[in-house]
Amino acid sequence: MLAESRIVYLFLYVTDIAASRAFYTEKVGLHVIEEDADSVKFDAGSVILALNRAKDYGIELPRPRNQSTDIVFLVKDAEATRAVLERRGLAMLPTSAYQPGKIIDFYDPDGHWMSLYEPSKEAIGWPTGDRIRAVLKSREKRHAARAAAGHPVIAGGLDGSEIFYTFFFVADPDEARGFYNGTLGIRALEGGPCSQTCTGDEEGVIKYDTGSLLLTTHHAFGSMTPDNIIIAPASDDPDEHACPPRTIDMKLMHGVGAAFYVEDLDASVKALKRQRPGTKVSVQRSGIGGVATIHEPTGHLLFLYEPSEAALATPSGRKIKEILSTPLPDRDLAALREMVPADEFNQDTRWEGVPAC
Repeated sequence: MLAESRIVYLFLYVTDIAASRAFYTEKVGLHVIEEDADSVKFDAGSVILALNRAKDYGIELPRPRNQSTDIVFLVKDAEATRAVLERRGLAMLPTSAYQPGKIIDFYDPDGHWMSLYEPSKEAIGWPTGDRIRAVLKSREKRHAARAAAGHPVIAGGLDGSEIFYTFFFVADPDEARGFYNGTLGIRALEGGPCSQTCTGDEEGVIKYDTGSLLLTTHHAFGSMTPDNIIIAPASDDPDEHACPPRTIDMKLMHGVGAAFYVEDLDASVKALKRQRPGTKVSVQRSGIGGVATIHEPTGHLLFLYEPSEAALATPSGRKIKEILSTPLPDRDLAALREMVPADEFNQDTRWEGVPAC
C-alpha cells in the first residue's frame, strides 16, 4: 500500500509555538520554510519538521520527556556539531560511541527527544549505509538550491543537516512489524537485534524504507546504562547506546506524527481498510488537500497526505517536490559506495571484531 511512498512531514506537537520556534531557530539552527500564528515549518533536509500547538489537536504530551520517539539528525562530525550547538546554549548529553557510530542526545522545551548521529565506518557498509550515501549525495544539491533562493545554509550547526531516522518505540515489535510491513506493505531495509538487548528478538529494531528519512520501530522496554553495556573486543568503546530507562504510555504517544505522501488519498484509505479492517482512520479535506489520520496499533500517529495543487505551489509544497525528487539508491551497492567514500566520515574508531546488526 505504501511501498513506494515517502515520509514528507514530521509533525511535532508543542506547548508554546513561540518558545519552540526560538529553540529550533536560535539553538538548533533550522531554517524556517513558512509559518503562521499556529504553526512553523522547518527545512530538515529529508523532511519538513512542522510545529503544531498540542492543545489545538487535543494532544497531551508526556512529562517530563517523550521517550516514545527519537528524532535523529545525520551529521558528519558529531563533536564539532556539539561544540557549535553548545555555544548557542543547547544542553546536550554525553557522547555515546558504539557499534553504529556516535550518538549525542538532547531535548527540546517539551521534552521531545532528539539526537545527532555520526555513522561509523562499519555502519556505512550496512544495508542502510547506501541510503546514507544517497542522502549525502543529494545534500550538495539541496544546499545549492537554498543558496540560489537567497537562503544559504549556515555552516556548523544543524542547518542543512537531514533528519535521517525517526525511531518509534513500541511495546510489541511483532505487532509493529505486522502493521508496517504486513498492512502498509513497507519494505524493511534493515533489521537487527534490539539495541537494548532486552528481548533477544532479532527483529526488535526494524528500519523501514520510507524515503530519505527512515522510520524505524524499536522495542521500548529495558535500558542500558554505562554499568551494563557490552564492551566491544579490543576497544574502549561500548557496543551499545547507553540510554535512560524508558517508559511509554500508549495514551501519550502522539507528540510526534509522520505523514506519508500519497497520490490518491481515497484509494490509499480503501486499501488500508481492506488490508486491516477496523483500523481507525479519519479523513479531512481543505485548501491544502486531503489528510487521513491513522491511529496505528502500537500507539503512534501516522498521516496520509495528498496535497492540493495550491499547496504544492507554496514554499512547503516546493519542499515536498524536492523530497519526492531526491534519488534513492537501487540495489547496486558497489555503485552506491562510489557516492560517498567511507573515509569522508570523521569516525576514527574501527569496530574490528564486533558483529554487525
